[in-house]
Amino acid sequence: MNSKGVSEVLGYILILGIVIVAISMVYLKTNSMVENTSKMFISEGIRQSFKRILNVVAISTYGGAPLQSIQVEMQGGTFWISNETKINITVGNLTLERYTGALNYRYEGLEVTLENGAVWERYYGYDRAIEEPRIFIHTSFAKSPSYSTKVVAVVVINRLVGDVSVSGEGSVKLIFNTTSVNVTAEDVGDVMNLTITSPYAKLWYEFFDKLPGDAMLNNTTNTATLSVYVDRIVIAEYTTQVSIET
Repeated sequence: MNSKGVSEVLGYILILGIVIVAISMVYLKTNSMVENTSKMFISEGIRQSFKRILNVVAISTYGGAPLQSIQVEMQGGTFWISNETKINITVGNLTLERYTGALNYRYEGLEVTLENGAVWERYYGYDRAIEEPRIFIHTSFAKSPSYSTKVVAVVVINRLVGDVSVSGEGSVKLIFNTTSVNVTAEDVGDVMNLTITSPYAKLWYEFFDKLPGDAMLNNTTNTATLSVYVDRIVIAEYTTQVSIET
């Protein structure tokens, strides 16, 4: 009877062990799925937040209401302003060089950047465009009888300036105030070289490659260049002060 009793006890222990292992495996798998789903929702929420931020910046710069704000969730990430992005334009007798600034957010393997009207995303080393920049190459047609054409380049430079660096949980209010506007328009009739120096140079190159002209990428210097003949160039420069309230 003792040997049978021992066998029954061992059997119960084995069954209990199997049950515990099965429950642990289900828990670990379920918990992992919940964490992955949660991170996916957080990442998508951040992308949508930057689309809303871009709209608010657009209202501040072009909408006639320079002071704008938006409340966004931190989600345990970090917001900061960087000043690595530089735009250089040479055409005819015109030479212009500006640092544009960029609003960045990082959460684990996700980084989203608002840079001169574009929204870029870097997700665990993979880069993609969420919203493209505000640079346009148009061909305008004269009225009859000549029906002549002119190539017009429109370059919008939106400089983001400010001492912004905040991280943690909860929400933060981002405040945008466009403080200056300058528009330059010139007839040039020459090749325009537009060069962007940026951590997202590859995405700038992909954008330039869709426009008329020749696009070039230099991975060593993190620069993308567009070379295109233009008859007229219009450069609209906006300076937007960025601040925060927590």
